[in-house]
Amino acid sequence: MAVHKIRHSQNIAIISLNGDFFLGKIVSDIMDMEPKFEPQLAVKRKDRVPTLNAPGLIWLLIVVLLVLLGLAVSILGKPNYLSDVNPVPSKEPSPTETREPRIYSVSYKNGVFSPTNLRIHAGDTVRFKNEGLFGIRILSGSYMGFDSIGDIPQGSYFSFTFAAKGIFDYYNNKSQDEKGTIIVR
Repeated sequence: MAVHKIRHSQNIAIISLNGDFFLGKIVSDIMDMEPKFEPQLAVKRKDRVPTLNAPGLIWLLIVVLLVLLGLAVSILGKPNYLSDVNPVPSKEPSPTETREPRIYSVSYKNGVFSPTNLRIHAGDTVRFKNEGLFGIRILSGSYMGFDSIGDIPQGSYFSFTFAAKGIFDYYNNKSQDEKGTIIVR
């Protein structure tokens, strides 16, 4: 490549490169320049926002639910955490269990009391009913006053309310082998 200066005036020179003439300033600028170009696409793409696909979304929901469940268990697992008020023990005695008195039945038939042993509470009443053919008289083996007054006829009954705790035996006056027990708690 042969470069010939032909004329030089005010930083402009006419240069001949292989017979072609160029202005010197332009050529010197071209020679000194480094390539400054950026590759560009013909169609500019928009920035894509990442989206979750179906399996990713399901796993995200599962993880969030597990975290919420863990928080709920940790908070609700502590009953004192929910209330700031601590229970103060009462100086008044708690009321004792009150229950209504009940009525129980003991039947006598064919020489047998049924039930033979009966457990009741103090204040309950026991009715002794005669379902046999003949009259019976109930006597107490251990407690005075727990006796029927006279015979109990067929189809009738004798009632007694047990006020005290204890074990009370009874029997038929006509046969001491026909007996039973009342246990009062």
